[in-house]
Amino acid sequence: MRRRNRALLALATALCLGASAMLCGCGVPADSPAPGPEEVSAVVAEACPNEGYELVSFEEASELPQQVVYTLRSTERDLTFTATSEVYLVESGLFPSYYDTSLSCDYQSVVRGLYHDDVMAALSERVGDGAGGGLVFLPDQPCLYVSSYEQLEEALRLLGEVDALYEPELAYNPAEWVRENASCSVGVRWFDGTLSADDGEPEGWEHLGDVGLYGALDAEEELDQLARAYAQLVVDGDAPDDPTLPDGSLEALHRTAIDRVTVRGAEVPFALGETSFGDATNPYQRSHKSHGGGVVARWSEEQGCYLVRVDMGGTDPREGGESGSWLVQQVAGLAGGTYEDGDGYFAWSVDGIDGRMEYLGFEDGRNAAQLELNGQTTIVSCDATDASIGDAVEMPVDDFAALFGLAARVDEAAGVIELV
Repeated sequence: MRRRNRALLALATALCLGASAMLCGCGVPADSPAPGPEEVSAVVAEACPNEGYELVSFEEASELPQQVVYTLRSTERDLTFTATSEVYLVESGLFPSYYDTSLSCDYQSVVRGLYHDDVMAALSERVGDGAGGGLVFLPDQPCLYVSSYEQLEEALRLLGEVDALYEPELAYNPAEWVRENASCSVGVRWFDGTLSADDGEPEGWEHLGDVGLYGALDAEEELDQLARAYAQLVVDGDAPDDPTLPDGSLEALHRTAIDRVTVRGAEVPFALGETSFGDATNPYQRSHKSHGGGVVARWSEEQGCYLVRVDMGGTDPREGGESGSWLVQQVAGLAGGTYEDGDGYFAWSVDGIDGRMEYLGFEDGRNAAQLELNGQTTIVSCDATDASIGDAVEMPVDDFAALFGLAARVDEAAGVIELV
């Protein structure tokens, strides 16, 4: 068994300045003693669970309010760290200031500091400035920027080499501990190859993921995950086609979302991003302004189809307001039909298809609406977090097209849902 420090417990009598003050909602008196050695010992043992250590010294850094700093040393290597027990002032602009107690140990940050600077220096030495179209590394972030799959492979090879700098730590702490407490996370981003004229930093980038360096990196596994994220960018049209991607990378992938809909060749005028939030004329504009793209339809892996978000007017009929749907009104009109809305409902008619919807409200995390279509009544519901547009519901694209007697054709390459 590794040596565990017991000297902290022996200090209990020496450092005990009186009975510990009881903690309450109002904190503790300013002259309360800082947490004692037993509490400090527990915090240190939790922060340093695998490596033996011993107490070197302790010092009362402040008498009132009291702060005691303990200096500890590893019994297995040249490593010194500290634990701090203190009474400190809690200041808030909303409530009166008060004193409270705190315990901390910097073992994790000291171990992290053994490697971080060397990792950043190694990556900086191995990666150029991107001026010739190569990789770009920004240590302040830290992030690696790539512009092709070949560069992504190169980035993971470099990260695998630099990850070896952490291997000595595995003699003192297991890989999982290092991953959670002392690793260095490096972001990997795709960019379009453009560098800013002001600071030379990449522009037009998309984040692919983060790679943790901890001495046991599986570079191939990380490459697979980042490659999938990159391939998804290509499928979504956010990155151009890349011939260096492995064969089959784009198979079985679908666009994350589609924000264009046409009805018999005419475009539904979402006008996303063309106005401010306050001047928006439809809920999809407002949602796009708040959340970005992907507000009209999204791919559902679970259901194996695109789900269309149908806005319900943003008003619960039980509160006495009117409920309408901008999207249904637009589609019905472009299909040559009629539309009306009233107290808690909206209705439409297209080529002998008569429909009516009522928003039923939010319950158990789901939005629900009642749909009547040519005399058949069903309930349409979805997770409220997926609805995105306030009181909206989602439905499969084929079901949405059927509301108007139309068929749906999805052109994923062009990013458009065609209702014909």
